[in-house]
Order: sequence, then C-alpha cells, then structure tokens
Amino acid sequence: MPTEDTSLSIERWDPSRHDRSGFDCGVHRLDNFLKLSAKKQQKDDMTRVYVAVEPGHARVLGYHAISVGTMNVTELAKPPRGTPNHGNIPVLFLGQVAVDRSAQGLGIGGLLMHHVFEKACVIADEAGCHAILLDVMSDGDANAFARRKGWYEEFGFQSFVSNAARMFMTIRQVRDIVQS
Repeated sequence: MPTEDTSLSIERWDPSRHDRSGFDCGVHRLDNFLKLSAKKQQKDDMTRVYVAVEPGHARVLGYHAISVGTMNVTELAKPPRGTPNHGNIPVLFLGQVAVDRSAQGLGIGGLLMHHVFEKACVIADEAGCHAILLDVMSDGDANAFARRKGWYEEFGFQSFVSNAARMFMTIRQVRDIVQS
C-alpha cells in the first residue's frame, strides 16, 4: 500500500510488465480504458499511456494517456499570433488521468499531470505544440464533473467559452510551471 512517503516511478506503460488487472479508480470508464482499450490504442500508435508504479513493483497506481492532434482556432476567443491560414494549430490531447482508489489523496494525480507537462514541453520543442487540450469527463454526476473540472483548473486549465467541458492550457503556461 503506497503512502505519502512512497517513491514512485512514472514509466511508459508496458502491458506485459505492468499489472492493471486490479486497477480501480472508481470510474468504470477509466478502469475499462486501461484494462480493455489502452493496449490496442498504444499498439496502433493512437495514444501513449504512462503509469505510476512503486519502483520494483508492477501494480499500476495511476496512469495518464496522451496523443497529438490539432484544434481549430475558431474554438478560441482570440486566435494566437502566427496561426496558419487553415486555422488548425497543434495540440497535445490529454485523454485520461486516473489514480487507483488505494492511492488517491497521495498526490499521484499531480505527479502524473506534471509528467504530462514535461512531455508537452518536449513535444513542443521537437515538433511544435501550442497547447494541451482535454475534455473533462462527465459520467452523469454534476458534482463529480465539477470536482474534476476544478482539479484541472487548479493546474491552470481554462474552459472554452463555447464548451465548458473542453479545457486548454498554452505551452507557454506549461513551460512556466515546469521551469519554476
């Protein structure tokens, strides 16, 4: 059982090595992604999954999934300078962040988010990336949605004017966090 003093490693998920069988974050859809969909999506180069584990252990305590994509600047209140004529800008899409119930409240979600920020900076440096984009999961419970949205807002994510569930953070903001 992890504690606040437990050291963690965030590693690229290897389904043959990392044990996801007992993963339970309390959200069926997030549990199922890791158990049923992540392996195929990663194999098909549609996403990359990173897991938090205790060093020397295989049990997944948390994970995040990221992929690259584009968004149209018409979704933004103000298009960024230098936007291409076609209107699409490169983004890193954050698909999921989930932490096993046994490890919730220990800061693992924050560590996973910081890992996303570090990856976003590398991608921006290597290929260009204007922002991190995510959709706050709605599982039908307004309180759970508000709690999830609030968690992302604590990191600096902002909602789109046209869609409160879609959130973004510019790479400039991300770099400020990573460099501080």
